[in-house]
Amino acid sequence: MKSNFVLVSFFRITDPYSGGSEVSYNFFKNIPSKNKILFQFSDNNKKHKKVDSIFTKNSKYHKILNLKKLADKIKAYCKNKKKIVIIIEGSSWAGYTFSLYNLLKKDLSDATFIYHSQNIEYVIRKYKENFLITYLTKYFENYIANNFDIFTCTSKEEKKIVDEIYGIKSHTLSNGIQLPKNINKLRPIKKKYDYIFFGGNIEFYPNYDALKTLVKDIMPKVNYQNPSLKLIVSGNKSLPFNESFLSNAGFVSKKKFLQYLKGASLFVNPMQITFGVQTKTLHALALGKTIVATNEGVAGVKLNPKYKNVYICNNNKEFAKKILLKFKSKKVNKRASKYYTKLYKMKNIVDKFFLKQNLLN
Repeated sequence: MKSNFVLVSFFRITDPYSGGSEVSYNFFKNIPSKNKILFQFSDNNKKHKKVDSIFTKNSKYHKILNLKKLADKIKAYCKNKKKIVIIIEGSSWAGYTFSLYNLLKKDLSDATFIYHSQNIEYVIRKYKENFLITYLTKYFENYIANNFDIFTCTSKEEKKIVDEIYGIKSHTLSNGIQLPKNINKLRPIKKKYDYIFFGGNIEFYPNYDALKTLVKDIMPKVNYQNPSLKLIVSGNKSLPFNESFLSNAGFVSKKKFLQYLKGASLFVNPMQITFGVQTKTLHALALGKTIVATNEGVAGVKLNPKYKNVYICNNNKEFAKKILLKFKSKKVNKRASKYYTKLYKMKNIVDKFFLKQNLLN
């Protein structure tokens, strides 16, 4: 008897608009079974195959009010089905997962519950939220870790921290990417000036912190010696900065994101707060870009020791110097890396995970 897979997301992942939504939707598409469905909260009514969307505003309260409706839809779908596997996407507040699980567990007691985590939420919340939200997040995440059948993390490094905090044995499920087949023929976006590139929605605090560091500290040092070098950022409708060297590309399609990335003199990632594997870094590596980053910016990534295109910096002054040194590198535009495209191809990652966890039988 084949398993029936139910993926649940508390935000829209169809037509991905962020690294988290892209990981979640590609994960769903690559679940190696036809018996699957996605239930999601969505801010639009667009239809997708095997997707059941509940319209919600981008509001915690509106989502909380719709949790019972979501639970009822899931239970109705699962009625009379056997071998049910419910995978809840963790790139959202753990309180939603805690509440939904308690609405489902009595009626779906035989189901396998998997928490697909993309970072350690409690650790991220500590940097932004007040004490109460941080405390509740840790409580919810601990509950999930100790009640779900499988709790995933994105790397071996992250696994050690999760297991220590919550006293469990988590399972590694790396973030992955899905590149177009014609990636080497994709035309880069060129400007009249040289530019470095950073992508990320700043509603995710680690991205905001990294961008603020770039704008307020690193780029002024760079522009002091090279006033013509610009910084282009994608993933945001607007930015809370108006420096002359900064250009906001806005929300862009996956194709355009890759075109900006290909056209950039460098990809930069000065993140200081993160444990999850960053998909923007994986894309840059897959495209063969020269990268200047912090250790956190490449956390959990298995770097190719045979190809020296990643430069790690320990402070902002060093970061600025490395940008100035490498932005004219002859290795700026390489063909797509077979090493990274194979290692982090979402299909390969998902297939391996499902076989290891014996989820297909």
